[in-house]
Order: sequence, then structure tokens, then C-alpha cells
Amino acid sequence: MSVSHNLLSMLQAGASRAALARAQALVAAAYYFFGYWFSHRRA
Repeated sequence: MSVSHNLLSMLQAGASRAALARAQALVAAAYYFFGYWFSHRRA
């Protein structure tokens, strides 16, 4: 395995991990916002 291929696979894994973390943060923020809005809307 060449060094450039190893570096590329590492970058790809890091990018996919960052995208997954971003998606999890987005879902958590949307869930929190929806829960806050729903509780205040019913009050």
C-alpha cells in the first residue's frame, strides 16, 4: 500500500466521521428545539 493511498483513506475516514458527528449534532439540536417549541406551544 502506498503512502498516498493510506493518507487518502485516512482523510476519507476523518471526513465521514466529521459528517457523522455533524449529522448527530444537527439531529440533537433539532430534537431539542422541537421539544422546547412543543412544550412552550402547549403552555
